[in-house]
Order: sequence, then structure tokens, then C-alpha cells
Amino acid sequence: MERKLAAILAADVAGFSRLMETDEVATLETLRGHFKLAQALVAEHRGRVFGGAGDSLIAEFPSAVEAVECAQRIQDALARRNEDLPADRRMQLRIGVNVGDVMVSEDDLYGDGVNVAARLQTAAPVGGIYISESAYFHVHKSLRATFKDRGHHAVKNIAEPVRVFQVYPAETPEEAARAQASSRRTKLRRKAAAAAAVVLLIGASGIGLWLSMGASEPTDARVQERADPLTDLARPTGHFRVDRPADLDDADALTIYQRIRTDMAAGYAESGFEEAQEYLHWRQFNTAPYLSSDHGARYLNNYGNDAALSYGQFEEAGQMPEGALLAKDSFEVTARGDVVTGPLFLMEKMHAGFHEEARDWRYTMIMPDGRLFGRTGGTNSSRVEFCIECHREAGEEDDELFFLPEEYRKRYLHYGGDSVAPPNR
Repeated sequence: MERKLAAILAADVAGFSRLMETDEVATLETLRGHFKLAQALVAEHRGRVFGGAGDSLIAEFPSAVEAVECAQRIQDALARRNEDLPADRRMQLRIGVNVGDVMVSEDDLYGDGVNVAARLQTAAPVGGIYISESAYFHVHKSLRATFKDRGHHAVKNIAEPVRVFQVYPAETPEEAARAQASSRRTKLRRKAAAAAAVVLLIGASGIGLWLSMGASEPTDARVQERADPLTDLARPTGHFRVDRPADLDDADALTIYQRIRTDMAAGYAESGFEEAQEYLHWRQFNTAPYLSSDHGARYLNNYGNDAALSYGQFEEAGQMPEGALLAKDSFEVTARGDVVTGPLFLMEKMHAGFHEEARDWRYTMIMPDGRLFGRTGGTNSSRVEFCIECHREAGEEDDELFFLPEEYRKRYLHYGGDSVAPPNR
């Protein structure tokens, strides 16, 4: 059988089943428009679509540069096309690119070269691009793009882990300068807090990485091992292990969160819910992750959309308007030191009369892999009834809202679109 070296691009629609359940006709119309555009771009870059099933496509290219450049153009073009669509019809792709040996059988290609591209696509964040180390080797000096090393990933049916890079648009000189300045500030803060070192062991690759983080004397009781039905559901396939978890302080928790927050959000985004894809771009109300016994002794981070900005006034917030959306992502550090992603908790203020017992709040819980655990008035609604019962204790005066501990509150100068807040400590 003929063999050759090829650059393979694999693309798949995120949350396609949910979109089909919502509106089959509209979803198929959007899919046809998106894929027509994607196929045209593949052709422009001298590629050929040779596979795919319904909501996916696989294409080969004569060079890695053409493949990755095509992937960038597809994501950019579809992002612009989505702007003209209603929120519930927006469709995003995950794309993986690999360069490898393939077997040729008439018009089809087979082998690890194809399989790795397909696996990278599965792992990629919604709207993002993952490329293998072999592809990176060919393109990192030729393309105007930013590449971030995402470490080694175990790939099904492939003996050795694959080193993965995420592709971002190229930074402008101004963006690069801001990033460098931010990095310097972060390093200074860490040096000021550092009193010891915490070892983070990357479980997926077994590489020990020392981070300079302030491991001061503990100020409160830390996470204890417990029976929790959500823990096994939440446990990611690859995670950190932290030495001396009982000694973690706020600076440590913040550093851990900064390392995992993008991967956490990518997992939640697999749900296909727009708010799960966007919440990291909303306003954050806490300065560092804080422990919450009401959320399974997990670390939480609070975010709100533009309609929920008044949450930043905390006890003075009053009643939230319709459309206000609050998000809390979560992670856990077990007594053994495993860093485990927890659920994403969402609260959305709906129209008057939506749900009397919930005071018109809709509660949604999304698992780390994007599975929907439950949603008020929707799928598995009974599973999130405990949220209604819990928040009822906050009382009508506070619109059944609980507020984060005072020592973790980010203080804004005012609460409009140009609010200014102090940087995270």
C-alpha cells in the first residue's frame, strides 16, 4: 500500500447534538453555510477534503503551513459569521492539525497521521486549534501566530504521548509589551510572597515542575478527603499533584488557578452553552480563589456578565435585572494533593414568572467534561433543586444571593462599563 507524509486537518462542531435538539432545521442550515465556507478555504490552501461525517471534516494539505494557516482562517471566518447569527444558532469548531505518515487507499487516507489529528481536534478548546509537535516544527518560524505549549497528551491507540501546541493570533507589539509587563508584575508578586516551594507533579507526563509559590503557615483548615459523588465525575484525565496541600495559601491557590483556568473553561465549553464558553471574559469579583463549604469544600471564582455588574456592590447590590448571569467555576485540592476540576455553577435571572420557588433564577450545573448535570426548568431539573433550597436561605432582600468573603472581594471604583479595580494580589 502506498504511503506518504501529509499534513492533516480535522475539524468538528462543538455541541452539535444540543444544537440539533434545539432546532434541527436551523442547525443544518448553519452547518451547511459554515462547512461551505470551510471547504472553500481548504481549496484556497491547496487542500482536499477526504473524510468526515455530518458535523466533521478531515482534509489533507501539501504542507503544514497551508494546513495551519487554513485552520486559522476557518476559525476567524466562522467567528465573524457567527456574529450575524442568533446566539442559540452560533456554531463553533474545534480543529486539530498533525503532520505524519499516512496510508493511501484510492481517495482515502489512513494511519496514525490521521488518527492523531482527529484526537487533537477532540482535545482542542471550542473555537481553538491544537497542533502536534511535528506540525509545530514546520510552522513556528513561518506563520504569523503565537504558539503556547500545552504539554504532552496521551492519545488513544498511540504508544507515545503527543506534545501539543495551541495556536493563537499573532500578538501586536502593544500586546506583547503588555504581556511582558504583566509577567514582570506577576513574578514580583510571587517573589514577595515566596517562603517555600510547592512541587506540582504533572500527572499526564510524570514531569516534576517546581514553582516558586508562597507556602506560608495555613490560616484555616484545608480540604479533607471525603465521599463525594461528584469527585469521580469531575476528575480530569491529567492533573497536577501538589505537595503539602494542607499548607496552601491564597497565593498558591491563585497560581494553581492561573495554570488550569483555560483548560477548565475548555472542558465546560464542551457543553455548547454560550455562557460556559464566555464566562472567563466577564468581570471577576474575587481577588483569589476561596474555599466554600457550600460547594463541596472546593475553591471558587466568581464572574458576572454586563447585566450582573452590580453584584460587585455585594450587600448593596439590590435586585438583579433580567438577563443577569453569575458564574462560579470550581476546583478541589484533595488531601493527597490531586488538583481536580469541579463543576461550573451558573445563575441566570429569567423573566418574571419563570419559576416562583426559585424567584425567577435559573440554576445550571455543568460538569468538567461539559456534561449537563442539571438545569432549572430543563434537563435533569430535579438535580439542581438543592440550589434553590440553598439560595432561599439568603433571603429576598439580597435577591437570594450569597456574597463571597470580604477578604477576597475585588473593589471597583464604580460599576459601569469602565469600572477600575485593583489587580489580583
